[in-house]
Amino acid sequence: MDAFAATRLAAGTAFLVIAAASDIRTRRVRNPLWIGLGTVGLIILAVELFVESAPWPTWSLAGSAALLFYGVFFGRPLFDEDGFHLRPGRIGLFLAAAAMWITPLGFAGIVSSSVPIVELASMPVMVVLYEVMLRARLLTGGADAKGLMALTLLVPTYPNASPFPVYTADPRVQPAFQALFPSSFVVLVDAAVLQLAVPVGLFLYNLTRGDVGIQSFLGYRAPLDPLPKHVRLMERITDRGEHVVVLRPKRDLDPTPEILKLRSAGIRRAWVTPWVPFMVPLLGGFLLAFFAGNLLVAVLGVGR
Repeated sequence: MDAFAATRLAAGTAFLVIAAASDIRTRRVRNPLWIGLGTVGLIILAVELFVESAPWPTWSLAGSAALLFYGVFFGRPLFDEDGFHLRPGRIGLFLAAAAMWITPLGFAGIVSSSVPIVELASMPVMVVLYEVMLRARLLTGGADAKGLMALTLLVPTYPNASPFPVYTADPRVQPAFQALFPSSFVVLVDAAVLQLAVPVGLFLYNLTRGDVGIQSFLGYRAPLDPLPKHVRLMERITDRGEHVVVLRPKRDLDPTPEILKLRSAGIRRAWVTPWVPFMVPLLGGFLLAFFAGNLLVAVLGVGR
């Protein structure tokens, strides 16, 4: 494992341990942590580009990703609750980031550098992709998306961590895998695999209590008085008086009115779904990405 890979591993582990601890305690991770992690990633990348005497297109791609990353945390957004707002400064920032990304691509095939320029080109793309995934609710929390953006800057290319990772794709398909799965996306995939343990664990827990059904993969029965912390209520009494179970309840809703309705209906225990602290599997996914690699390689059987 070279010095840059070791530094990225140490920094990512330290920041994600802090994030996981905060997520477990409060189900929140504050922005300064992600700003710090992304900034550390950019500093490491800048040192690496300087040491390798990397050509200007690599610096341009890194700059594009940096503009998009800091734009997430600073400045007023173009879209908010009131709709679209014309903000010339912010639009100019996005146009500059786009220009810094598009211009170097014409040199991708002729620039010689030990830092893969094609992989660096995925950095701005992944920052935008995670924002889109957040808006589409494919990522359930802002901290999840911001953490992945910061990891994109921390590990922009596949690290030189020999003899790791354990699972690597066959050389004939490795370029395709690296294009489809940039480093931070491998972290997300591995974290998602780890998170599959949650529904399995919930089902086994409910099975021992005789609570079986589709909702037994998503939650468990809990007393309404008091309602446990960090859960969402899955049961409702509709305006028609019907008792229903909602498999995907909305976040940040005040459960008090629903609790009163359920109590009035004589219900003392109701199905709830826990707010799983995603930073824990994200930390595990980060470590797995370094030491095991892309778990899909093992699942699909395309490893060497």
